[in-house]
Amino acid sequence: MKILCVGMMVCDIPLYPVPDNILKLDSWKISNAVPTTGGDALNVSVGLAKLGMEVSLCGRVGRDSNGAFVKACVAKEGVDISSVIEDLEYPTAASYILIDTLNERHFLTSNKIFDSLSAEDVPEEKIKKADLVYFGSAMIMERMDRDGIEKLFRKSRSLGKITAMDTAMNTAMNSTGQVNYYEQMKCALYETDYFLPSYDEAKILTGEELPEKIAERLKEFNMKALVIKLGKKGCYATDFVKGKYISTIEGMPVKDTTGAGDSFVAAFLCGISQGWDIFKSAAFGNTVASLNVGAVGATAGIPDFKSALAFFEKQDIQY
Repeated sequence: MKILCVGMMVCDIPLYPVPDNILKLDSWKISNAVPTTGGDALNVSVGLAKLGMEVSLCGRVGRDSNGAFVKACVAKEGVDISSVIEDLEYPTAASYILIDTLNERHFLTSNKIFDSLSAEDVPEEKIKKADLVYFGSAMIMERMDRDGIEKLFRKSRSLGKITAMDTAMNTAMNSTGQVNYYEQMKCALYETDYFLPSYDEAKILTGEELPEKIAERLKEFNMKALVIKLGKKGCYATDFVKGKYISTIEGMPVKDTTGAGDSFVAAFLCGISQGWDIFKSAAFGNTVASLNVGAVGATAGIPDFKSALAFFEKQDIQY
């Protein structure tokens, strides 16, 4: 299965360890700050490539050193970047990731470029060559949220393609409450086959607290599946006939949770491409995410498919 990933591309700079009282300190010694790549669409594309999938990426970077670095890193992993656009107005999105002593992440971001991505940036030729079109950045990219995702997915479905979507937390969500994301995303959701939000984003989108209630609210969109990522608790997956909580693997080392959700999505889509049902695919997603957080970097801990499958089959994960 060929997969086209569309959405965020970011230059990440992880900083660790960062103490809770950092703003009260004049200085603090950290490990070497080594730039890496990030952004959900980019992370998922790299994760898919590591898992042996044929994948292409469409997004925007600036015409700058960070953009050149990001493109080179992605291309090195075997991702087709021929549809990545160099934006002449905005710099490449960058995130400084403060990793605290509990290995939790806190972001300082510069991402104005997100608002410039549009459905027209995605070549129809790339959609035609793909079997599945994944958009990784709903609820944070202005033009795509407005009508771009709907256009992209409607075009994709008209060409017989499967569609999948993830969400990205917008900091404005937690403050003003002025945006009705449910109404804003409705048209896109009607064109979505697999929806894979994180719990906090799904809660903001629907106004519901329980995963089962979130699923009830989203049932109207006739998706093939809803998979809600629950962090270290695993996920809730439903085909709207039955729903299951699927746990992660206990006792795995955790160095960096950056990209955990994206590695889950990559492995889930890999599972779907193998012809597995959503529950086995979700369990495989949890396994790969559990492996990924054992390394520093958004995709550093993702193994090849053969290794991931062998490890998965040794686990006693109920799905």
